[in-house]
Amino acid sequence: METGHQNKRKASDLDPVESKWDDRPRDNFGYASEEERRAKRGLEDWEMVDMMADSQPGVFDWFRTVAGSVVAGIILFAVTAYSIFYVISHYGPYLLGNG
Repeated sequence: METGHQNKRKASDLDPVESKWDDRPRDNFGYASEEERRAKRGLEDWEMVDMMADSQPGVFDWFRTVAGSVVAGIILFAVTAYSIFYVISHYGPYLLGNG
């Protein structure tokens, strides 16, 4: 009685694959063409990284805008709070008519 597991090869029986960055094998990873490989397998890691630089919008532009706005808001709040404190502590009695 055959279970179907006899046809599977162990990992130690497989040929080692040595991959390098930007290394395109001539057999297109076993596919007939580069287009077929991309359609069925997708991009390799290094291909995705190379494509991202050209196609992705600047993520850090919005982050710098939000972070800069938050920092500017904190500074503006601190200056306004200190100004109100200074005016009240130095000129408060005169403004209230007690001076």
